[in-house]
Amino acid sequence: MNHYPHHIGDFNTATRHLSRLERAVYRDALDMYYDTEAPLDGSDFDRLAKRLLCRDTDEVSALQYVLTEFFEQQEDGTWANHRCDREIAKFKEAQADAGVVKSNEKQRQTRSRAVRSAIFSALRAKGIEVKWNAKMGDMRALCKQHGVDVSAIDSGTASVTQGDVSGGVTASQRHGSGTANQNQNQNHIKPPNPPARGAGDSGADASDQGKGGGNAVQVPAATATVTATALCAFFPEIRRTRLAEVAVCIASLEADGTVTGEQLLKAAAQQSEWLCVDEGRACPSVLRWLREQRWLDAAAGVAQAGAVPSDWRQTRSGVEAMGERLGLGRWDQERHRLFTQYEDAVVAALEGQTVGA
Repeated sequence: MNHYPHHIGDFNTATRHLSRLERAVYRDALDMYYDTEAPLDGSDFDRLAKRLLCRDTDEVSALQYVLTEFFEQQEDGTWANHRCDREIAKFKEAQADAGVVKSNEKQRQTRSRAVRSAIFSALRAKGIEVKWNAKMGDMRALCKQHGVDVSAIDSGTASVTQGDVSGGVTASQRHGSGTANQNQNQNHIKPPNPPARGAGDSGADASDQGKGGGNAVQVPAATATVTATALCAFFPEIRRTRLAEVAVCIASLEADGTVTGEQLLKAAAQQSEWLCVDEGRACPSVLRWLREQRWLDAAAGVAQAGAVPSDWRQTRSGVEAMGERLGLGRWDQERHRLFTQYEDAVVAALEGQTVGA
């Protein structure tokens, strides 16, 4: 405890018969009691006296009197004060209650932000323009008007915030990227930027929808929207754009059996550290990450084996493995502004080596 209640009237009444020295020793003993949140250790009286700065004969005598007057010696040799024990118990109970309230409030805010983002994305997928500061009541009314299943979003988002969808990845892990741990507040998902070609046109052709082609899902299911929202949490904020198209792409990939939402979240969690390096300047957008199947980078394991796969240009890890073989080092070590610049340097070095041979 760094503070405790001191009732002036009660203290004066209880210590009126004490000398100034005894009153001072008593206050020091109370300070030690509350500071350690435990009875005074009297197993070694000389040590206790020294800790309370009682050195000469008068001070030691004052300490002995104070202990017998206001404290009760226990079987283990400690000196207990029942009023101090009550105040410490009340303090610990209040601390525990405050911790529960704070934890519940944090969970509520996290879930509320996730639900808002998911509803925002679902409405945008239907071509409905929603202001960034729209009230939740108005957004839910729009969902009901346009046939968006809000109950599915609520239940799906609850499982994401509890870490069930990500295969054991908790909320703290989802926010635990390499440079994003400085402040939890900067990691919450804000409403996505509108599509580049306007709210009514997602700008996605057949190639944008993954492998679905003409059968691509144009309006994603609520589960795909929830997965997209959770996936964006692993990326820096500047790369969380076109979330509606991200949800459509995820729905298409899941429908084709290419990858599951759980696999995407697990891969993004493994890559989150380098995704947020240098404030994400060289990080691909979430949509590009999906289109180029960057989730495979997490499972490639190229750097561990020191081998270069035949399709090395298909993944970031493959390009880095080739770069290391050519003596260029990994992309993070090269400090290029864009990964494409590093990739071009690797290709040029490989072509130069081939020509020289």
